[in-house]
Amino acid sequence: MKKNYTLLFLYVSLLFTSISYTQTLEASVFDGKTQEPLFGVSVYFDGTTIGTTTNENGKFSIDYKASTQSPLVISYIGYETLLFDVRKLESGAKIYMKLKPQALGTVYLENDPWSRRKKMEIFKREFIGKTVEPYMCRIVNLDAIELVYNPTTQKLNAYADKPIIIRNKYLGYTVEYTLESFEADLRLTKRGDVLTRSVYVAGSTFYTERHKRVRRRHRKAREKEYGESVLYFMRSLAKKQLKENGFQIFRKGFIVPPYKYFKITPMGEDTKVKLTADRLVIVYDRFQKSFLTILEDDKEFVIDKYGNYTPPRRLSFGGVLGDKRIANTLPLNYNL
Repeated sequence: MKKNYTLLFLYVSLLFTSISYTQTLEASVFDGKTQEPLFGVSVYFDGTTIGTTTNENGKFSIDYKASTQSPLVISYIGYETLLFDVRKLESGAKIYMKLKPQALGTVYLENDPWSRRKKMEIFKREFIGKTVEPYMCRIVNLDAIELVYNPTTQKLNAYADKPIIIRNKYLGYTVEYTLESFEADLRLTKRGDVLTRSVYVAGSTFYTERHKRVRRRHRKAREKEYGESVLYFMRSLAKKQLKENGFQIFRKGFIVPPYKYFKITPMGEDTKVKLTADRLVIVYDRFQKSFLTILEDDKEFVIDKYGNYTPPRRLSFGGVLGDKRIANTLPLNYNL
């Protein structure tokens, strides 16, 4: 049974780069209706460890670099999450948040036959992943997650009205994940086993170090996960450094020149890639086997200079790269 996974990368415009100077944004956050300042609002760059919160006057100050690509996320429980391009915000800006509409109750056309326990086990398997021991990476606030299974479509959807908090002892982070979308396309066998066809997850993440100093075991785990990540593959592909960075490409069981089926065209700071085969096998470090499949007739995608690719649902990864989930994911400002 082949498993096709749409990878867990949480939208593609989520990276930072480093340059020689830093700027500071100072702004204030208010309730859009009452005009009152909001205290304790989370303000962070998506997918990174760079963030802060508002004070009692609703004010915050955050440093950033001029080349920042990651969206600035403004998140507060009960309010709609806001995303900004920090370069388009002026210092002293006033930001107004809207309350989320009060849910009147979700209407389901079919009865959900599965228990919460069964749905939660599948959610944790596909969101957290199964390559890390459960006690090493767990969700703290499971009660914040609503799960719905549709027996006709065989899809499991998840919703959360507050950030999901993950304690990752494997990599040494606490992760705050604001879930926008989770959909697992499942298949039930005659024996009752639940197999996964694909998973799509979208949201924003903020990472916090669990310890003041990075411990040796966390450093080693981070280096390992970075080397086995789609981000590393995409950076290597865009720079035409696949071979130098330990990647081999196979087609129909035979090794091929690394760029035979990739048409790579520079586009300023970005790179356009056209995949000329429907499916390729990627081998990293001689033994780590993955496969890459194009899911649409349009076989082009774009890699930005930080290693993000778009559109995210056009490509599907299986094998080692396809098994990576939030337990394996590093902040996007991580540097070796």
